[in-house]
Amino acid sequence: MRDFDEECRYTILKVQEKLHDNNEWISRFEDYAKKIHLNLDTIIKNKKKFHKWMPLYLYMNVKEAKGSMVYSLRYLGQDVADLKIKGDNVAISTLRCDKNNETYFGCKIQLKDNAWRSEKSKEFRKYFKANPKRDDTLGMNNEHRIESLLLTEFSKSKSQIKSLCNVQPVLLANIARFQMPTPLSASKIDSLEYVIKGGGIDILARVSRGGRRRLCIMEVKDENVSKEPPSKAILQGLAYATFVLKLLRSKSGEDWWKLFGYHVSLPPKHINLYVACVMPSLPDKCDTTFADKEIKIENDSIHLHYIYFKETKNIITEMTTSIKECKSNI
Repeated sequence: MRDFDEECRYTILKVQEKLHDNNEWISRFEDYAKKIHLNLDTIIKNKKKFHKWMPLYLYMNVKEAKGSMVYSLRYLGQDVADLKIKGDNVAISTLRCDKNNETYFGCKIQLKDNAWRSEKSKEFRKYFKANPKRDDTLGMNNEHRIESLLLTEFSKSKSQIKSLCNVQPVLLANIARFQMPTPLSASKIDSLEYVIKGGGIDILARVSRGGRRRLCIMEVKDENVSKEPPSKAILQGLAYATFVLKLLRSKSGEDWWKLFGYHVSLPPKHINLYVACVMPSLPDKCDTTFADKEIKIENDSIHLHYIYFKETKNIITEMTTSIKECKSNI
């Protein structure tokens, strides 16, 4: 049976092998980056049309960013509407979300390409601004809810009100929460697979303090249980981080570095990535043995970390971490 260090090495080698044997990802992700960059000017130009409509948040995946330019509007991590720029206006549609909106949140307001400033759209926003309770008995994805709470906490701009300082999520054009795909399915780390439509990184964030700027791949869990312990979450994050390193060292690496929100050039000699398992804080279940472990991959490094949190009534109330740049205010 392999120990943890051996499991890390095995995971990295497995990812490298999959990426080597299925190298179509190189041209595919290069194409993604080029098309997203072509759309960035339009996204940025229309930035003023988007305001903070808490607790509703904008999301965008690669398919949307490189093509349709449709934004997903979410409440507690659940899709509730789609937004699209139409000329000088923002149109909103709930067509694909109507059934779930009523089932999970009791919302019966239906929109079909309504103007964002229309009375019916205002009624829709007002409904969710009242923070309707989510029916948790219906099997919704709780990890999406937790991810949304974490992203909201990380996005705060004032350090005095943040549970964890010096961390900001990667946002597309500093507007939409960006869902970064990978060509890997690492949810079952023991049977890692290469797939065309693979697993997405739960949260991609930048950790910065002083002159240090590190990209952090976060693997989020809504539970801290023995069948999925922190060490397993770390291995999943490590698989995705290994891909990100290969991506940054590929032809499109500089383009992706800029999409991740960096205004400096990609480090030519040595990239440091962070991987963090992000899990509920429970007595005797907060493994810290891997904290700040460094794994070298050729000339680059991946550093392993933990972030443990407490949550009450859809609010992150406390965070502890091994990431030295991040200071807890609690």
